[in-house]
Amino acid sequence: MYAIIFAYVIFNIPTVYSWLINILRLATPFYIAIVIAFILNIPMRNIENFYRKLSKNSKKVKLSKDALRALSVASTLAIIFFIVFLFSTFIIPRIGQSILMIFSNLDNYAVRFSAWVTDVSHSLKINYTLTTKDVKDFYNSINLNTLLQTLGNIFGTSEHSGDISYFVNSIGGTAITAITSFFMAIYILSNKEKHMTQFRKILVYLINEDHAVRVLQVCDEANHYFNSFITGAVTEAAVFMTLIYIIMRLFSLPFPELIAICGFMFSFIPMFGSFLTLLIGTILVSAAASSKLLLFVILFISVQQFEGNFIYPRIVGSKVGIGGLFVLLGITIFGKLFGFVGVLIGVPLTALIYALLTRIINFHLYQKHLHVTSERITRIDDDGNDIETLY
Repeated sequence: MYAIIFAYVIFNIPTVYSWLINILRLATPFYIAIVIAFILNIPMRNIENFYRKLSKNSKKVKLSKDALRALSVASTLAIIFFIVFLFSTFIIPRIGQSILMIFSNLDNYAVRFSAWVTDVSHSLKINYTLTTKDVKDFYNSINLNTLLQTLGNIFGTSEHSGDISYFVNSIGGTAITAITSFFMAIYILSNKEKHMTQFRKILVYLINEDHAVRVLQVCDEANHYFNSFITGAVTEAAVFMTLIYIIMRLFSLPFPELIAICGFMFSFIPMFGSFLTLLIGTILVSAAASSKLLLFVILFISVQQFEGNFIYPRIVGSKVGIGGLFVLLGITIFGKLFGFVGVLIGVPLTALIYALLTRIINFHLYQKHLHVTSERITRIDDDGNDIETLY
C-alpha cells in the first residue's frame, strides 16, 4: 500500500501538489488569524503586565488571571477601534478630499506639469517640450483593467485579477475572511497559553522531544526578531508620518494628509520606502504648486535624514542586528519568492536566518577549536588561548 501511494505521488506530482494547496487554502482564515493575534499580542502583553502590576499594588482590587486576560483583550481592542475611529473621522475624509481635488483639477495639473517639465528641460539645455495634450493623452491611456491586473500581479492574485467583476466579487469574500480571521484571533489571544500547550503537545507527538526543543528554540528566536521588527517599524513609521504632516502643514504645502499616509505605508519597505514617498510627493506637489517643489524636496530630505540618523537608531536600534548588505539581500530574495509580502517580512526573516547560521558556524568552529578573524585563523585550546596560527 505504501509503495502504491508513493508511486502515485511520484507520477502525479502536479496533481498531488494542487490537491495539497487546495486543502491548505481551506484554513486561510486561521493563518490570517495567527498573524493578527501575533501583532495584537505585542501591545496586549504590555497592557496585561501593566494591569498585573496595578492589581498587585492595589489593596482593594485583586484581579484573577481570567479577569486580567479579559481586561487586557478588551483594552487592546478599544485602542485599535479608537485608532480606526480617528483615521475614519479625521484622516480618511481629508485624504478623500485630496484625491477628489486631484481628479477635479486634472486639466489644471496637466497645464502646470507640462509647463514645469518644459521649463526644467530648457534650463538643462535639453531640447524637449511636454505639451498639455501629451499629459492628457497619458491620463486617457490609463486602463482600469490594466491597473487592476498590475495590482493583482504585485499582490500575487490569480489570473482573473484584471477582471473588474472578479475584483468586486472578491471584495465580499475578502471581507468575510477578514471578519472570521479577526474573531478567531480574539479566541487565540484569550486562550493563548492553552493553544501554545496544544501546539507543543502536537509537536512532541510528531517528532521526538530533542527535535521539538530545537524547533521551539527557533520559534523563540523568530518571535524575538519579528516582535522587535514590528514594534520598531510601526513606531518609526508613525513618527515619520507625523513629522511629514507637521512640516507640510507649517509650510502650507499641498496634500499633507495624502503624502503623510504614503510615508507611513511605505516606511515598512526598508531602504526604498522613503524614496517612493518622495517620488509620489514630488509628482503631487509639482502638479498642484510647482513653485514649492524645491522647498518640499529640501524639507522631505531633511526630515528623512533626521529620522534615519537620529530617530530610527533610538527606536529600532540594533534589535534586528544585520547590516545594510544583508537587508538588501533579504529584500531581494524574499521579494522574488513572495512578492510584496516578501518585501515586508524579508528583514526579520533574514535576521533570523543570519542568527541561526551564525550560531551553527560558531558552534562548528568551537568544536574544531578554531578562531577565525579578518586577520588570521588560529587553533585554540579549551581555555581560548592560541596554540597554532594556521593562516
